[in-house]
Amino acid sequence: MKPALAYVDLQMKKRYEEQVKARPVAAAKTVMPWIGELPVQYLYMRSFFNDYGIPGNILPAVSYFRKQVQGSWVSRSKYVQGMIALALFRTGDVQTAKDIVKSLKQTAIVDAERGMYWKGMEGGYYWYEAPIEIQSLLIEAFGEIGADKAVDRDLKTWLLKQKQTHSWRTTKATADACYALLVGGVSWVSEERNVTIRLGDKLVQQEQGEAGTGYFKKFLMRRS
Repeated sequence: MKPALAYVDLQMKKRYEEQVKARPVAAAKTVMPWIGELPVQYLYMRSFFNDYGIPGNILPAVSYFRKQVQGSWVSRSKYVQGMIALALFRTGDVQTAKDIVKSLKQTAIVDAERGMYWKGMEGGYYWYEAPIEIQSLLIEAFGEIGADKAVDRDLKTWLLKQKQTHSWRTTKATADACYALLVGGVSWVSEERNVTIRLGDKLVQQEQGEAGTGYFKKFLMRRS
């Protein structure tokens, strides 16, 4: 673990130094350039390993990236906002993290049947535009920072509805979704759903359903 963290720390230090060199050019512009999604992903990843202290020579880079995301999260994508919120919350900036979650809640769409989600969840080319991964990350953020059971239920409802009506298209999306359904509160994949199915006067014997969605398939033989 330590060698891996040391390598990533060093890569972020190099990225920071490159951006510092570009400052004279950026200073001539009205708006400072966005640091990119990779440093945000780094801050999020690093927040899982607070027991492994950040070396002194890496601290200027981490401080710089933290300051940048603290001042520019409003214009970022939902996925990036969620990562920023979690990274800051786990490293002491609770207020900014709560501000991000509050903003996300205000811009969300809440539907009685579909649950809670956001506009622009159709997907895109970049990794931070994948809808299942976005929803899974935001479930983690709301669960850890907001701790609202009603919101948690609505977010997980949308995630399960995607499985029922579409699919979790990749192995990464499936892994993220399973983690989101298992993390915090009640585990939805173990919740029992009792449904009675009849065809006319015939009771259909149910098979063991898929975890979470309850989906099962049964073939019935036609009598001649």
